[in-house]
Amino acid sequence: MAFAQLARRLLESDDVEGVLTRAAEAAVTDIPGCAMSSITFREDGSLRTVLATHEGAFAADQLQYQAEEGPCLVALEEPIVHSPSLPDPRWPTLGTRPLDLGVHAVVSYGLDLGGGAPRTPIAGSLNAYALAPGAFDDEAIEVGLILAVHTSMALCAVGGREPAGLVARLYDALPSRDVIGLAEGILMERSNITAEAAFDVLRRTSGRLGVKLRDLAGRLVETGRLDGGDRTA
Repeated sequence: MAFAQLARRLLESDDVEGVLTRAAEAAVTDIPGCAMSSITFREDGSLRTVLATHEGAFAADQLQYQAEEGPCLVALEEPIVHSPSLPDPRWPTLGTRPLDLGVHAVVSYGLDLGGGAPRTPIAGSLNAYALAPGAFDDEAIEVGLILAVHTSMALCAVGGREPAGLVARLYDALPSRDVIGLAEGILMERSNITAEAAFDVLRRTSGRLGVKLRDLAGRLVETGRLDGGDRTA
């Protein structure tokens, strides 16, 4: 029943951002041991985090991009990549750096963006981060795999079930991180808070107002306001 409801929530989304937001949030709520999650896209060799539930997940992705290795990169080519404890000898350049963020275990899942068709120009992965080593047991890993499969199906659905349509919509989703980063910076300076706290303000306000995170961030950047006349929301 839980997975039927999850599939329905994902398929009810009418755009890529809605699917990705619900998938990332579901990773945190439904995968045992997952404290934060993100979604990585690779397009023409360029790696980007298009959505993260916490700033720590975004930062963990960036460390892997900088090191040019790590589970979220390997999952672009493989269905499941599990690192039960960091550092992981498979990624010596990445080393212990995720530990500085509190990340001790990772499981990443490849997203099928082509619906079984030949590979699209964009590859994706859903990444789950844990704050303790050994946090993901077999059941947790299986739950995440089911979530990734449903996410892939929903992404193909909003793309008109055609790889070309999905790619076009994914291209539209890629720039959203830039405006979100600007909005985070405004909140950090205004309220003297951390980047993670600023992202959490945006995420919670987005949910409360029923406004897409990207649109909310754009409103803050353009007007300096989040919620009507409230400058801090």
